[in-house]
Amino acid sequence: MRIALSGARGQLGSFFDAYFKKTDDQIDAFSRNDWDISSKEQSEEILATGNYNVLINCAAYTDVERAESNQEACMNINASAVKHLSDQCKKNGILLVHFSTDYIFDGESGAPYVESDKPNPLNVYGASKLEGERIIQTSGCRHLIGRVSWLFGGQEVGFTSKLEHWRTQTNLLRVSSDEVSTPTFAGHVPVLISSAIQRNLEGIFHINNTGSCSRYEWAAFYADLNNWRKTIIEPAVLSSFKMKAHRPHFSAMCNKQFQNLCATSIPHWKEAVMESCKN
Repeated sequence: MRIALSGARGQLGSFFDAYFKKTDDQIDAFSRNDWDISSKEQSEEILATGNYNVLINCAAYTDVERAESNQEACMNINASAVKHLSDQCKKNGILLVHFSTDYIFDGESGAPYVESDKPNPLNVYGASKLEGERIIQTSGCRHLIGRVSWLFGGQEVGFTSKLEHWRTQTNLLRVSSDEVSTPTFAGHVPVLISSAIQRNLEGIFHINNTGSCSRYEWAAFYADLNNWRKTIIEPAVLSSFKMKAHRPHFSAMCNKQFQNLCATSIPHWKEAVMESCKN
């Protein structure tokens, strides 16, 4: 299998690059400097001449807060650029693997969201990712969209990396206790996607880790795991933080459909956090 990987130096892309370099597949990994996916001309040139079977798009605008005041930039990367990619994938018979988010939901559900639940994003970032989903679905290209939540691991981004930084500044960390979803270890995603490709799976699937927790529970678990004896983790309500972007209070997603179709087990979020600490 010949694979094109965009966003190869980002949090998720770096895990895909490392994973597929250990397989028999051939992967061409493109960083942001190598390939600006917002450029229609670049996307056309790369995908038309590379003889690829699969495009794994890890390039994305992921700054939820900044997206509120940079809507055009966010929509350009997460939606408009995806139009170029999906058009070229359809034209060249390439499977498009793309990633979306739990933030397409409004948090009003009383149970973990399933793939068929109606989206209703509360912020610009969520709206841009939902628009990207819709563009791909209407493009007619073969596609596999994996929705993930609270991605962590790898480079110095994500919630656990923020915790590490914050504790260098203060011994008391206030973390929201009324914001619930599922931490997803970026290192698990390539394994799941590879399994789905091998089974010719197409469509939209939830591929987050299993279970759910509040950010406070996640922070407390991570602190205990790393023996942060001098750091106090204190619960706080989400509304006490000054943020531009509204966030859903409950956006946990059910991954049973993916597990059943791929005949695979996705680890619990606590197992994922423990594994990430070993890397």
